[in-house]
Amino acid sequence: MGVLQRFERRLEGMVEGAFARVFKGVVEPVEVAAAIQKEAADKKAILGPGRILVPNDYTVELGSSDYARLSPYADPLGTELGVMLQERAVTQGWHFVGPVQVGFVENPQLRTGVFSVSGEVSSGAPRPDRPTRSGSPAPAAARRGTPRLLVSPAAISSSRGRPPPDAAVADHPGGSAPQIVPLDGPVTVVGRAADADVRLADTGVSRQHAEIRLEGPDIVIVDVGSTNGTLVNGRRIGRVTLADGDRITVGTTVLTFQQDGP
Repeated sequence: MGVLQRFERRLEGMVEGAFARVFKGVVEPVEVAAAIQKEAADKKAILGPGRILVPNDYTVELGSSDYARLSPYADPLGTELGVMLQERAVTQGWHFVGPVQVGFVENPQLRTGVFSVSGEVSSGAPRPDRPTRSGSPAPAAARRGTPRLLVSPAAISSSRGRPPPDAAVADHPGGSAPQIVPLDGPVTVVGRAADADVRLADTGVSRQHAEIRLEGPDIVIVDVGSTNGTLVNGRRIGRVTLADGDRITVGTTVLTFQQDGP
């Protein structure tokens, strides 16, 4: 079953199929989903081997009549559209810099049945010009919550003026607030190399130290031949399935894995 088919199937089971009926003869939700996928593909940026950045913040413009029909369902529909794009990202190897968000705005100049979609790279900060918005930070493969790392201290970095990839740069533990790093790709590389997904400024960390892999419902961390080893909750590991709250030590840096909760 394809991504769009799964999207339609989920809508059929929500609010007694109201989503599937509300746009009958006008704008269909699956058309919006297909347009978001196309916008992501059209605006993708290749940052390096296996590093394809796509927009994570989407605005859907609707005519007045379509907007009035959609408004009562905007939040759950936006969430499902975000989940759909996360599923597509897994199959295409796409990456995001923040949570996938879908917002809806009214454009009186559009006639019934016509809509437009625009996407941009965004950190996820609230947009006052888009009051009707919803997000989907959780990958479809892990609905218990967003798999993520807490790195302290950390800061997103960019290079040569390009949009910042979904990577974190962390120093040795300090007093700064932790940086949240979403694990939204099939494999997240932790290391000191410039092309690592989670880049650590720690001399005790190897250039490619460990990989965090999404394997079905499980999130697995694998040491990839690091010099100083990888510890989970104080025990040296080669490969282990992570659980919410696990503390990962690489060099002198401690990362906290989170999955359950909002």
